[in-house]
Amino acid sequence: MRSALAITRKELQVYFTTPAAYVALMVVAFFAAQIFAGSLEAYRALAVRLPASEEGQRALAQLNLTDFVVARLFAQVALFLLVTAPFLSMRLLAEERRARTLELLLTSPVRPAAIVAGKYLAALLVSAACVAVVAAFPAILSLFAKGARGGPAVEWATVATGLLGLLLLGAMCVAVGLFVSALTESVVVAALLSLVALLALWLVTLFTVGAEGPLREIAAGLSASEHLAAFLQGRVELADLVYYLSFVILGLWLAERAVEGRRWA
Repeated sequence: MRSALAITRKELQVYFTTPAAYVALMVVAFFAAQIFAGSLEAYRALAVRLPASEEGQRALAQLNLTDFVVARLFAQVALFLLVTAPFLSMRLLAEERRARTLELLLTSPVRPAAIVAGKYLAALLVSAACVAVVAAFPAILSLFAKGARGGPAVEWATVATGLLGLLLLGAMCVAVGLFVSALTESVVVAALLSLVALLALWLVTLFTVGAEGPLREIAAGLSASEHLAAFLQGRVELADLVYYLSFVILGLWLAERAVEGRRWA
């Protein structure tokens, strides 16, 4: 455990002494701000167009800020988290292999599992920081806005569930990226292969448009976006938790096996 934490500290120093973490945070913050502003303006315009009758007020109450602004923000920011994850994980093991420092780590009294855990935790913390940036936007709404009936502007239970979904998505993406990084010496190849794999998992249902039966069910079961939907609606489903945690465990196990294989290569 001590070895893994030492590796985590070292990797965090690398992240924050190079542009990697700052670029990821800036990309997520910039696009989140644009999406948030656009969604808020669309909500305002729709609220203005609704009639001042009792029926219009009921419609406005159903069209709450959490569903119309925050859930839409989280759904679209998820794609940027997915895109930034490969660039956070691409160098973790690939650079060690290219610089021939992975062999030095393996000859030290550090187990492959500790190496993988330490590097994964560092990338996961940066991904969690990106989610924390996104969490600032519903906080701003709660400070400066009110609900249609004068109540809270956002439903924090739904917001917290959506943030949990984003954290799990980030954890899955980093685990996949770490495994791919363990397979190559090129950080560019690691980033591209990770990005392709993650986008395939995100868009898999597009390949089965119009399909019915088992094929459609398999695609939905593999889709990262489908499993995120329940979190954005304020529901925590066991199947969705198992999906994300399974990818995390599988990605870390495969990365550990790849590192272990270098010991005997």
